[in-house]
Amino acid sequence: MFLNNRQPPKALLYYNALSLRSPLSSEENYAFITLQKGYEGECLYDKILDDSGHENIYVLRDLYLPMGKTVAQYDSIIVTGDHVAVNEIKNISGDYRFENGNWYKANRELPDNAFAQLSRAKSRLKKMRNDCQLDFEVAGNLIFPNDDFRLATENNYVLKEAVLRNQMRKYFREMNETVRSDKALHIAQEILQRAVENPYFTETADLFNIRRGLYCGHCKGFDLMKGRFQMICTRCGSVESNETSLLRAMGDFEILFGDIPMTRSALLYFIDYQVSKTTVYRIMKKHCEFIAQGKKSEYKLKSKNVEELINQIRENQRYKDKGIGIRI
Repeated sequence: MFLNNRQPPKALLYYNALSLRSPLSSEENYAFITLQKGYEGECLYDKILDDSGHENIYVLRDLYLPMGKTVAQYDSIIVTGDHVAVNEIKNISGDYRFENGNWYKANRELPDNAFAQLSRAKSRLKKMRNDCQLDFEVAGNLIFPNDDFRLATENNYVLKEAVLRNQMRKYFREMNETVRSDKALHIAQEILQRAVENPYFTETADLFNIRRGLYCGHCKGFDLMKGRFQMICTRCGSVESNETSLLRAMGDFEILFGDIPMTRSALLYFIDYQVSKTTVYRIMKKHCEFIAQGKKSEYKLKSKNVEELINQIRENQRYKDKGIGIRI
């Protein structure tokens, strides 16, 4: 069973929000595409695992675990009995080969050896186990969910560690054949409680050098016509409540400007004053935690997943989001 949710990486949310308001550099665009592909692979992994069954195992996803002075990231950790399996997910495509300890795509040697990365991930988990005086065996596999990935190697150890798309269901089902145990749950909970926030991504945007305003959640256009309680997109005809539009803007504000407190005045400037002060205050009070900071009041969203929150409020909205794709 899944013990935590997988959220989009902070860096992916950042580049997605930034791309709507500012041209990305070539380096930023490459990072954005790479992150998108990686997250798609992780979501596909989750779907195949969910379809295969996981009621007898404990699955931890997208964890950052402190290891001494460093923090290690894990795509997925599966706990069965007294065994812990590290799953590193590689959503890559094309022809790869492993030969003489080196990792190649076509005939080009790659600097990032995926199998060496897996070995380091297992070693770090063993260190954490020893430091915390836990008792479990550590194994690991590289998971390749893309059906256009092909691996050539004569190394039996590498073949044992690699799980290709057509092998994933069998791999998960074999894990799930174990008997669910209290010890496995205890191990999983001990690992989960040590998880920390991603400490590595610290990029911030310039509030005064990006496009301001609200945008349509459907077509991402900024051409909105203000109604009394809703925003109407003149490009695609979508209608969204002020609450929906502001929640999306607040999520973007927090991910783009981690070093700037989200005050009412800062948010009003960010949305180009398209919604009244009274409405902004009411919605911030409903969905944010209040933090007193001298003469100014700072707010932080209670929910980390804004799109999930938007889907929840749509069920009980007085002024409904509607008309996606319908011309007004």
